Amino acid sequence: MATPIYVPVLKGKEGEYAALEALSADVRPLVRPLIEIPSVPYDYVNERPAKRIDEHVAGIPERLRRSWQDQPVYLDLPWFDEEERLDDGRVAIDAVLTTCRAAGVNAVPVVSRASSADYLAACGAYSAASRTGNCVRLYVEDFEEDIDPDVEVDRMPTGLGGVGAETVDLVIDLEDLGHDASRAVLVARSVFSMIPKKDEWRHIILAAASFPEDLSNVDAATTTTLPRYEWDLWKTIQRRPNILPRRDLIFGDYAISHPIPKELDPRTMRMSANIRYTAHENWLVVKGRNVRQYGFEQYFDLCQTLVGRPEYCGRGFSWGDEFIDECASRSKGPGNATTWRKVGVNHHITLMVREIANLHRAA
Repeated sequence: MATPIYVPVLKGKEGEYAALEALSADVRPLVRPLIEIPSVPYDYVNERPAKRIDEHVAGIPERLRRSWQDQPVYLDLPWFDEEERLDDGRVAIDAVLTTCRAAGVNAVPVVSRASSADYLAACGAYSAASRTGNCVRLYVEDFEEDIDPDVEVDRMPTGLGGVGAETVDLVIDLEDLGHDASRAVLVARSVFSMIPKKDEWRHIILAAASFPEDLSNVDAATTTTLPRYEWDLWKTIQRRPNILPRRDLIFGDYAISHPIPKELDPRTMRMSANIRYTAHENWLVVKGRNVRQYGFEQYFDLCQTLVGRPEYCGRGFSWGDEFIDECASRSKGPGNATTWRKVGVNHHITLMVREIANLHRAA
């Protein structure tokens, strides 16, 4: 499989899938998304899961086929445990991966320390048949003092069927970096020093995030910049190659999302119109007001504000930028929450691929 230069960690929802589908042909080969399939949604009215697990996972392979059939994709069901089986007794990941293979989706299963024996076995059987390899995802807590990362990492390949590290990609996921950039460098340095088998993994990816959990601290009817600490961290460690575990370390982030999705009761949720726009050094948040009261038509004015800013990359930069330009002129839009997740993620991925490629050329 071709080596990517960027791994965006995305929630498996329509806006993210649509953003991938709209990427340009020159960007796609350099990207390998890590798709986190969300848990079964909750029905707050009837106080129960909104659907059966069979229904929840049934459409995943087809949506992946439409958005990302031509390239490998990491696939993670982080909410899964051994009790969650389909009606026919199969573990959910087994059904998803089998259907992906039949649909021509080149899925690379992701496992972690929390993965059950059945989950590992299903992923190992699939990767042995499809020859995609696997992906091990480790978090900061997996390197804490009372945990031996060597032992834990050995357990996962054993559960996968005894695969070697040379067929496995390793994701080091720092998740939310908080608001202390200097601490992020120290955490990364500490984790890098404890990575087992550094030279054996097929690829090593460093993923991190700093987008806030929500925009409640951003005032309505404002344009605000927010720091991108994960990008600052990446540029810092590129300038200090002595702390890198390997020179071919791959960058990953959570695009325009917080790592942990916030579960909200839709009956009480008050969403504000907003555009999350990634700039070279930070995020630009163009925020309106409550859409229930002021409507989605606010996006026409928000787009006019954005296209007048120096951070705007121009309509030809990405599908997302073209939509922003057309919404500003009121020839398209105003869209809805899913539309604007598609716009923001599509622009973000395009920008990151070009930024990382520029760093590689300068190295």
